[in-house]
Amino acid sequence: MSYGMYNRPSYDGIDLIRNLPSEYIPTAKNGRRLVVVGDIHGMLDPFEKLLKKIEFDPETDHVIAVGDMINKGPKSSEVIARLMEIKASAVRGNHEDRVILAWRGLSSQQGVAAYLDSENAARHRGEEEDLKTARSLTEPQMAWLKKLPVILSAEPMALYFVHAGLVPGVPLPQQDAWAVMNMRTLRFPREEFRKKEIEKKLQQVEKQRQKELEKAQEAAQAQVKRSFVPEGKDANLHARVARAETAELDSASTVSSTDEDIVDSGHTNPDRDVWLPIDGHQGERWTKLWNRAQKKLRGPDRRSVIYGHDAKMGYQEDSYTFGLDSGCVKGNALTALVVQASNEGGWKHSTHQVTCKKGWW
Repeated sequence: MSYGMYNRPSYDGIDLIRNLPSEYIPTAKNGRRLVVVGDIHGMLDPFEKLLKKIEFDPETDHVIAVGDMINKGPKSSEVIARLMEIKASAVRGNHEDRVILAWRGLSSQQGVAAYLDSENAARHRGEEEDLKTARSLTEPQMAWLKKLPVILSAEPMALYFVHAGLVPGVPLPQQDAWAVMNMRTLRFPREEFRKKEIEKKLQQVEKQRQKELEKAQEAAQAQVKRSFVPEGKDANLHARVARAETAELDSASTVSSTDEDIVDSGHTNPDRDVWLPIDGHQGERWTKLWNRAQKKLRGPDRRSVIYGHDAKMGYQEDSYTFGLDSGCVKGNALTALVVQASNEGGWKHSTHQVTCKKGWW
């Protein structure tokens, strides 16, 4: 799948999907927990505070970071060091991806002139922060980042971990790496075009209706002048006007209901065969579409997704999606979703947060 909207170098060697090792899957017997943490963004102190709050035990708990562990905050290198120390799993987010690109550009240059040139180029492209973070990381830390998958799958739990999102109905191997790391909403170009055409048609119908009404009013005035019939006594005239209005309104209603069927019918919608993942909020939230799609599947085929990335929406919990970016680096909160086995079978989860202070550094 190719969306053709991001001029990033090719993802050569990127690990799109990785399975979570079976020893980390919580069971009633092993008593393990998965601690899934939202966007840390270099905020080491709140991260440590969160681990303390949930009484993190490295013997039984396994941390999974859903990307954007670095940039923006003051301690990117220290956060990565801590995650490596506790043998955490993680997925690549858009900020990790940007820093890896900056590091590749930096490592391909040599000498002072190249160093200065990279500074100027990064400033021109708005990538100064990425370059600064890349320089702060050690080689082992950068190697750890480069090995991170885009999608972490826990099939025994029917659960996926990603940074930004997944496109409903698309198999994991066919998901686009850029979209998984960056998307917030989906746009449907064909449907948007059709809606614009419908709106245009409705405007034409309304314009024609106004013309018919004006003609009817002019005819009524002429009839009054010719026959001196008091206003409101020409039943035939009013009937003609009413028929014209009814016909035009019926036409508009037909167009409107057609548009409604496109969006809400349970049948396959050809207008949604083409989609465009975007990193803004101008489209339809992918989580809404994902939850709707899962509810149409057989129980065993349904999958849940835990993600980050969307600080504007904050912590979000739905039937099959959990959003953990609660804007810590902006002074809001850092969130962890703790998943463990239930005594009744299956799994249960609890949400934990610590407050963050903007400018802790």
